[in-house]
Amino acid sequence: MSGLDALSCTTKVFTEESPPPHTNTTGTYRSLRGLIDLGDRVTAPASIYVMKAPCSYTREDVVEIHTFGSLPLIEMLIDKLLQDARSNGTTLRLAEPGEFTKRAFLNGRIDIVQAEAVLRIIRSRTDAELRLAAAQLDGRSSRGLKKAHERIANLLSLLEASIDFSDQDIGLASEQDILNELEVVRKTLLEYAQMADTGKVHSGGVRTVLFGPPNAGKSSLFNALLGWPRAITSHKSGTTRDLLEAGLTIDGISFRLLDTAGLAQTETQGGEESALKTLAMDMTVKAIDTSSLFICVLDGSKPMDKRSLDFLLSFHEWPNDSDCLLVINKTDLPLKFSVGDLPQLWQNYPIIYTCATAESGIEELKQEMVRKILGGGVDCSASPTMLNTRQRALLDVSLDSLDRASQSLRKEASAEFTALDVREAADTLGELLGKITTEDILEKIFSQFCIGK
Repeated sequence: MSGLDALSCTTKVFTEESPPPHTNTTGTYRSLRGLIDLGDRVTAPASIYVMKAPCSYTREDVVEIHTFGSLPLIEMLIDKLLQDARSNGTTLRLAEPGEFTKRAFLNGRIDIVQAEAVLRIIRSRTDAELRLAAAQLDGRSSRGLKKAHERIANLLSLLEASIDFSDQDIGLASEQDILNELEVVRKTLLEYAQMADTGKVHSGGVRTVLFGPPNAGKSSLFNALLGWPRAITSHKSGTTRDLLEAGLTIDGISFRLLDTAGLAQTETQGGEESALKTLAMDMTVKAIDTSSLFICVLDGSKPMDKRSLDFLLSFHEWPNDSDCLLVINKTDLPLKFSVGDLPQLWQNYPIIYTCATAESGIEELKQEMVRKILGGGVDCSASPTMLNTRQRALLDVSLDSLDRASQSLRKEASAEFTALDVREAADTLGELLGKITTEDILEKIFSQFCIGK
């Protein structure tokens, strides 16, 4: 419970042991042992933890009641607290989703980026996700953005002052000084944007892409790894057109598995079929560029010619042997593939032989995926920050505004135009950091939380 009446509501149902054998007490914190009385002769041992404002998560008085994890007991306790509050005229109600974290933000305990990091911690499914969210929660992610916002605000004050005193011969800042300051701030924001692009740990786990030439058995391998028929498979080449995703957990490690269309040359004569294939290729390339673990699937029943290999290599700035696996599929057919035909770099990749339809070699592939993660070869936390969609969109608007401000200065446009663009940059960055908020923004953010977080 958090709020003005948290402690008084607790005393209605809690009786302290006399004398309490293990009572910790400081000026702002107390822990007490005793019994909770739920009426109808139902009692249970409990401990309460009292945290006085402002030294609590919400910067309000906070009381936690710790007792047995029995669902009926907890429901009776909540009903008893609410009933007593109504009879005494006390305003006690159930918390809304994310309300504790919302109060922490509104009372200045954390900023909005840290508040969203709490949600990331709750939803994290891998160690890397948890580390990134924890870095956000302690404020590391927002410190640079806060400094950038301060510099923009200072620059805006100079610009507006120069407009106010434009009829007087007062030089507050030269055009070059303003351009230099805009560029410093722009580089800071650009670094955050680039780090967000390279932070490839997503809420569903380590992004793992299956790719390779058409009809190599990628979709069959995708189904075999999942253990159920998620993708439609066919002997006909080009069955997969769309990007398919599914979650997979192996030995406690969460993966986000992506099945892609086969990489192949598209027709140049145009037409709807060619356009579809081009779109499928674009989605495949994007999936490769935004993944952390790469599984290249080749057909072991076919020799790999140099043209096909060169085409595959042209799609990607190729990963090193620490984050790529090579799967030779269709081992139920006569083997016509030779590892010696591969480029030297590819020969360093771990090679697993599989038959997806018979689920042969699937366990070996899973264990190799786990070894890649546990061995630290896969870059699961390349970014020290991790921006969500809301934050990244606001960051992009700020960058666009700074670019327009710089262009206005170079074109010697009126100072009012530059000031407008700098103000937009300041406002959007302030919204990202929670310095400028509306009830709609807060509702959208905190509605995603669990009750009581």
